Amino acid sequence: MWLLHFVPDNLLHYVINAFLFSGIGLYILGLLSNFIRFMTPYKEMIRIISTLLIIVSIYFYGRYTTDQEWRAKVEAAQAQVAAAEAKAQQVNTQVETKIVTQTQVIHDKQIVIQHEIQAVEKQIDSECKLDPVVVKIVNDAAQNPNEVKK
Repeated sequence: MWLLHFVPDNLLHYVINAFLFSGIGLYILGLLSNFIRFMTPYKEMIRIISTLLIIVSIYFYGRYTTDQEWRAKVEAAQAQVAAAEAKAQQVNTQVETKIVTQTQVIHDKQIVIQHEIQAVEKQIDSECKLDPVVVKIVNDAAQNPNEVKK
């Protein structure tokens, strides 16, 4: 059945319907063969061929419609995937922007803390007694810069 993917859908639909209607026409011709003298010997053969043609064409019509339904489902799924990829790209851009912003805020705060330590460096004595300003600077450095202060 995969070879039929190379045939245009409209042509395939036309051929299946042509087989179905020719089978129905042959079956009616087989019923009317009692009234036509030269067709009487071929009456059973015409009925058998028309019945087989109808059965095969109904089978192929069912396969064709099922294939079309699956194609429609695949197209819908591909559209959903494309929409999800576009949305994911947008969210990824937002996340990357947020990460860059957070990294910049942390880096800026680190530079500010380093300058504050250099400014009060002389207040720290050799006995390691800390001035209260140094404790405040260290506590400020340990806090999350993105956290909202209360």
